[in-house]
Amino acid sequence: MPQGPPPPPPGKQGGGGLKGAVIGVVVLAVLAVFGLGGLAVFRAVGSDSLPSAAGGDEQAQELLSQQDIKSLLHGRTDALKSGDEDAYLSVFAGKAKTTQEKLYRNLRKIPFTQAEFSVLSQEGSGRDEFGDGVSVAVDVAFVHRIKNVDVRPIAEWYRWVVKRESADAEPEITSVGPAPTMYGSGTFVYYPAPWDLYDDMYVKSGAHSIVIADKKNASNAARYAPYMEQAADYDLDLWKQLGQPQTDTPKGFMLVLEPDRKKYAKLWNSGGEDVGWDAGQAVPMPAFDESSSGDSTDGLQWGGSRIKMDTSTSRFTSASYWQMGVTDISRHEMAHALVEPLDHGDYTFGGAGGAKNWIVEGFANYVAYRGNSTLSSARIGSTVTGEEFDGTLPEDDFGDQAPRSISMNYTLSYLAIRYIAEKGGEKAAFDFVVDNYEKPKQLDTSLQTAVGMNTTQFQSAWAAYVRSVS
Repeated sequence: MPQGPPPPPPGKQGGGGLKGAVIGVVVLAVLAVFGLGGLAVFRAVGSDSLPSAAGGDEQAQELLSQQDIKSLLHGRTDALKSGDEDAYLSVFAGKAKTTQEKLYRNLRKIPFTQAEFSVLSQEGSGRDEFGDGVSVAVDVAFVHRIKNVDVRPIAEWYRWVVKRESADAEPEITSVGPAPTMYGSGTFVYYPAPWDLYDDMYVKSGAHSIVIADKKNASNAARYAPYMEQAADYDLDLWKQLGQPQTDTPKGFMLVLEPDRKKYAKLWNSGGEDVGWDAGQAVPMPAFDESSSGDSTDGLQWGGSRIKMDTSTSRFTSASYWQMGVTDISRHEMAHALVEPLDHGDYTFGGAGGAKNWIVEGFANYVAYRGNSTLSSARIGSTVTGEEFDGTLPEDDFGDQAPRSISMNYTLSYLAIRYIAEKGGEKAAFDFVVDNYEKPKQLDTSLQTAVGMNTTQFQSAWAAYVRSVS
């Protein structure tokens, strides 16, 4: 499946519109788990304190300071690291305490490797003129790095509502949910993760894979997990042989298995819609940049990917070929995740984006079908042979090239990478893919290096190849 859309053009981060006594103040903060290092430098815009309550401006008592927010964040990180559930939950109240109990227990099952804690910026100020306490909305980045899966730290964005009734009361976190926007869109807060979605999360860890599911689906997940571990081993070994193992790529993969289509579509996609036809996705996760407020994609890097699969599809449910189906989709999505950190596309406003989709999907399918003539022949026979072929490479939007089907575009993409591998060698094909992830504007140059043709010549020769094998 396409890895998901790139972040949208830069946009101003929205404020969310919380109701009631919440003051119009947003504090961007960082929460990361299980790492090294101390506090990052505090950077603020506007006043150096959060809203306070009581009489007039000069007499108003400061109820929530920067240090109070730092202490809340730092305390949650320390408690997660040490395994002190009571300490972690001590500042949450009401429904937030229930949801955070679930979150805490799920997070403790994941092998995180990095932790930092800092308040990044503060926008605006407010004071309660009535002296009856104050609440603030705090956007919190859960910055994390999973062992072997992430090459750079990534973030999931929450919104906390922090309340303090008086100077004698302790601050409480009364509400936790997704942040309204990141990179100008609700899609890119990457909420919910499985640790938010599941009451009790099943985790099966292998040498190169972490398989996650709702505990009620644990038996199926345990049945699929060995095939996913084998697929991980295959992709990583192939990368060592033909790829560029010196590049900054993952050494393992995280996969979430979900048979409920609504839950599957929701994972890491709070602001998005269900495309409706995919069986799996490798969701690209931007690397967290502590110098950015999240309203611009300039200089964007990718930290890793999160793989999710719809296990209600025939790849998982067929009595006769589920093993092949699980292996096929696992190799495909892992291939996406493997090269995602190499993406140096231009995702600024008006930018050209990253590698062509026929290269992205063709590479993933090539890895999935390599060495399996039955699967590749079935794919070609069921799509290209039965449809009219106009001799053109797939466009970037696979669903917008009627009358050509999405399935046909996947097959044609596979045949493009297979043609490069047969003409220039497999190493040339892998180098071509890396080159396009790193330098997506230089397609002609990459093709000249790989097969000695420019784009026009390649398309003509490839079209003849497609017709010869269909």
